[in-house]
Amino acid sequence: MTLEELQLKLADINNLVASFQTSAVLDKYYSEDIVMIEGDGTVTEGKEACRQGREYFFNEMLVEFRESKLISQDIAVAAEKDYDFVVIANWYNDFTIKIDGQIIDTKSNQLSIGYWKDGLVVKESYNYPVVSVI
Repeated sequence: MTLEELQLKLADINNLVASFQTSAVLDKYYSEDIVMIEGDGTVTEGKEACRQGREYFFNEMLVEFRESKLISQDIAVAAEKDYDFVVIANWYNDFTIKIDGQIIDTKSNQLSIGYWKDGLVVKESYNYPVVSVI
């Protein structure tokens, strides 16, 4: 995959995420063996397990979605041979979630680091404020 091809894929991903179509992103651009690492350190392996985690978030936890906006995005050629590119994206998110019966409004930045190989994301980590439930 060339840098130009990656940029086209990222433009599509960013439009899909901003319009709340994260399932389409997972289907289209993530490897079957994807490894996702959440902000609290939780590791999920495999596309189906990641899909289930996303469905739980959207169907069980999310109360209201207001905005998801890309602030910045950078691409680097990967230094490791296991990957072709590394993409770092800074997203602003504004939504309300329910955790253990508590309703929590959150407005925060999420920094994601995606590792690409052969045209697909094979590993992605997310850094965001972890919500504590009291």
